Amino acid sequence: MVQQSKPTVQTVSASAPIEQILEILHRDGVIVLSDYATEEEIDALNAKAAPHFDKAAREFKPDDKFKGFRASNTTVFYDLIGAVPEDTSKLLQRKVWHQVMEEFLSPETWEWYGEKKEVRKGSYWLHTSIAYKVGPGAGNQVLHRDSNSSMVQRTGPESPPTVVSTFVAGVDVTAANGGTHVIPGSHLWPQDRAPKQEDCCTVEMKKGSLGIWLGNVFHGAGSNTCSPTNPNALRIIYGLFATSDNFRQGENTVLACKPEEYMKMTPEVLKVLGFYKGSSGTGAFGGKDPIKTWKGLEGYNGGQWIYEKK
Repeated sequence: MVQQSKPTVQTVSASAPIEQILEILHRDGVIVLSDYATEEEIDALNAKAAPHFDKAAREFKPDDKFKGFRASNTTVFYDLIGAVPEDTSKLLQRKVWHQVMEEFLSPETWEWYGEKKEVRKGSYWLHTSIAYKVGPGAGNQVLHRDSNSSMVQRTGPESPPTVVSTFVAGVDVTAANGGTHVIPGSHLWPQDRAPKQEDCCTVEMKKGSLGIWLGNVFHGAGSNTCSPTNPNALRIIYGLFATSDNFRQGENTVLACKPEEYMKMTPEVLKVLGFYKGSSGTGAFGGKDPIKTWKGLEGYNGGQWIYEKK
């Protein structure tokens, strides 16, 4: 009897052809993109995030729904985009990030308007932005799917993801310091198949890499088995979760920053935060895009797109 090898998470460059990246995601439901952010960008983000981690360690009390869900020895703070707006918005400007969201979170639908068939294409926005710091002694998190947050019952492999989860590595992420356990291919499982730890492999990635998994892939934070004296003991990651724009955001990101911070952001970042009217007509302010009608952005000149749209 031939023993099957355990699945692994494939790593490719963030500059790899998008066709290759999407092919792996459709097949495995998970991928790591190396060199997504520069070391200088990550060092700046880590430095600015540090006081927010300290404050969260002192003051944050998780909701009851997180008891038994999040691993011990884990510090989190929410609204990363509001806490560190300039550095976080840079992470949201990469072309590859938007290409992935366009592929998985922009469904096309059609409906009759009288005798005319109307086709509309949806879009995506930022669901939540969360910073995580995991210390030695943290245990395995329960395996789960992030699409559960949309409250849409998954029926099986034919159910599209409603969330795409992305994590920027603030340090080298290893199996020892708690790299996330994932089950590649579990987005193709029937709904009645339960996850087991023995099905998992670990998402390991270098500082500045981006881990991506579809919201219907089973995953959970790994245990941090490092000694407290190990210089690489802490695992720091920055989560940028996106969802289709017909679902409510997990955080009201349009309330996260002061107007002057939004004035500095590029159009695609404002769009992903919610300052636009969707193709369904939802999200309007005064019947138009909030970017054009909200007084806090009065005088906004449109900024500069970081990439050219095809």
